[in-house]
Amino acid sequence: MVKTSCKLVILVLSMVFCATYANAVQAQNTQVGQIFKQLSTAPTVRANFQQQKKLASLNKTFISNGTVLFSKQYGVLWQIQKPVQASLIVTPQKLVQKTQRTYSQIEIDKSPYGSVATMFLQLMSGNEAALAKNFNIVSAHYSPTQWNVTLTPKTSLFKKLFDRVEAQGQRYVDRIVITEKANNSTTIQFSQHNTQPAQLMASEDALFKLAK
Repeated sequence: MVKTSCKLVILVLSMVFCATYANAVQAQNTQVGQIFKQLSTAPTVRANFQQQKKLASLNKTFISNGTVLFSKQYGVLWQIQKPVQASLIVTPQKLVQKTQRTYSQIEIDKSPYGSVATMFLQLMSGNEAALAKNFNIVSAHYSPTQWNVTLTPKTSLFKKLFDRVEAQGQRYVDRIVITEKANNSTTIQFSQHNTQPAQLMASEDALFKLAK
């Protein structure tokens, strides 16, 4: 009789645990869906950015800043102003870097760094399906005024580059922190978001055409 009672207790506890876990997963999936749905609503977003790159081996932090344009139709355009002036154009197919004197391009699928660049495009566009191919979503929280999500690499390619990606924001992406290998990290802070003008300016359109 005692053994039977114990079995029943274990069975009930197991059912409660499974139900709790299932509810937690469902709740997280709902949170994730809300985050990416919100990010996917704006076809064009412009912002200022500051990037801090910490290299543990050198005990140094390198800072760069400029502007970024996200276009759901075309891709992401990073225009670096300091410490050097350069444009970085990212589309689903190509990664192009242009300065006053140099120009280079690579196919996205032929470089691990091209894949990392595409991650920003997928995150900013709220493309959950594309991100899910390369990342596990380990935590997510959404509210109308603040959201955050933590990703870990799923594929061997990304596992070689970094350990974790954390993003947070309000209406748009405000901050991305990439924890890399060898205790290195990259933090990108976005500010002064603007959805206007909705159409590309002539200079922006010319840069995106380089990546066709």
